[in-house]
Amino acid sequence: MEASLLLKGNAIFDSVSDEPFAGFVAIKENKIIAVGSPEKAAAYIGKNTKVIDCEDRLLMPGFHDSHTHLILAGMYKACANLGIAHSEEEAAELLWKFEQANPSEGWVYGFNWYHVFWDEKILPTKATLDHYFPDRPVFLLNAEAHGAWVNSKALELAGVTKETPDPLGGEVARLENGEPSGFLYEGAVAYVGACALKFSAEQERLYLKKFMETAAPLGITSLIDVQPYFGANLGSADTYRLMEENGELTVRIHVASDLFGDLELAAKKAALLTGDKVRANLVKQFVDGVFTTHTALMLEDYTDAPGNRGIQLCEFDKIEQAIKNAHKNELSVKIHAIGDHAIRFTLDCYEAAIAAYGKNRARHAIEHIELISDIDIPRFRELGIVPSVQPEHLGLMPTWEGEEYRYVLGEERAANTWRFKTLLDTSGVIALGSDCPVVDNNPFYAIHRGLCRLHDDGLPLGGWNPKEKLTLPELLKGYTIGSAFSVSREKEMGTLESGKLADLVVIDRNLFEISPEEIRKAAVTMTIMDGNIVYQKK
Repeated sequence: MEASLLLKGNAIFDSVSDEPFAGFVAIKENKIIAVGSPEKAAAYIGKNTKVIDCEDRLLMPGFHDSHTHLILAGMYKACANLGIAHSEEEAAELLWKFEQANPSEGWVYGFNWYHVFWDEKILPTKATLDHYFPDRPVFLLNAEAHGAWVNSKALELAGVTKETPDPLGGEVARLENGEPSGFLYEGAVAYVGACALKFSAEQERLYLKKFMETAAPLGITSLIDVQPYFGANLGSADTYRLMEENGELTVRIHVASDLFGDLELAAKKAALLTGDKVRANLVKQFVDGVFTTHTALMLEDYTDAPGNRGIQLCEFDKIEQAIKNAHKNELSVKIHAIGDHAIRFTLDCYEAAIAAYGKNRARHAIEHIELISDIDIPRFRELGIVPSVQPEHLGLMPTWEGEEYRYVLGEERAANTWRFKTLLDTSGVIALGSDCPVVDNNPFYAIHRGLCRLHDDGLPLGGWNPKEKLTLPELLKGYTIGSAFSVSREKEMGTLESGKLADLVVIDRNLFEISPEEIRKAAVTMTIMDGNIVYQKK
């Protein structure tokens, strides 16, 4: 059979074996038709075959990011990045300068500010934003995307006043006189998010295009779009499907819509969206928050806050029933659970759903899994739950000295976090992703972090909880076949095998022959998605 495209090289990693090999991958239209040793390549080369010699560069399946906030990530590419600010005033000024250089209308958006990184680690207030933006509403997500800094106009439009109560699982920060200060914690983000994060189909299309412009050069050919965000369901499967029909997509999108939405309608949509590029058989929600704000749910008290075991971001009865309904409708559920209490509760919910309706096509997952009790780890395999983790989160704090987990959890518990290796060995699978835009979605960053488990300062020596390091083959498989498995598409994608979709990436060096530190500097030279070259480095 004549191939339309044939790639040959000395280092092909197929995500099946653990080592790269010399050989070729033959593609016809959008499918792989053969993978083999060098001497067999000639049988697939005809007069119309385009042949690419990758030489010593690594050829492997395209990366599948198992956790992306797609619309937020696209906004991040289009809006102001405030991560370099060292103070509240500097962040507001950066935002104003960005807006002057890139004029827009309506809401003013920005991302990545973090008071923990400022010279004075004090939460910001609306007054500073009001100085620069007295008449336009401002919505700025922090680096963890679990808190928002807003101005007076935004609070006014959202109807948030002195009398507004704190919601379940959230808090409206207040000034001494009781007025909203301009910072919203966790569930309170929804008060303004419900207004700020409503987008037209055209806006969604713009943000998705912005995302794809940077995803293809990173070798990302597939992702899971985790849509629910405080007060909003970001993204529309209908918009994505229209873009698929128009040939505009350079990434496969697996939509995870709101678990608290209309699940029967979601099941009907899942049955309709069965194309190669857009699927919608997933739903997602939050059970808890994050450790640094004491909002992750714990089995024991926070070390630096005796008596505090976190907060739940939803009513337990509500989420348990929603998980049962989703499972009944064969929708795969993804739950954000970071603390050991949240993880145990989520596993209990999955167990109850399976007991009620039996095992079916649904393939559930838990996202993040930062601190887990030993007795809960075997339950992943017993229940068929996929652990979905994001290695780059380990380096959210740039230095080991500044690593807040050591203080909020205490040294002993902090030394037992991010148990990637144990989860993989126990469950038999792991799905890897980024959580973009919370962290950068460059897969090489996550691979390096998973190998070394170091902060940017090279500490701690030997790595953070080093027995949980993953090997390079394990990381590459987690970013390909593991993520494909998590969306029930392991028979269609995730490996370089005959009959699978032709999603491939060529890397500028052989990752198996370089130091872990050099992996972080690796770059993609070519990305092929659906048999088409969607990126080629010039």
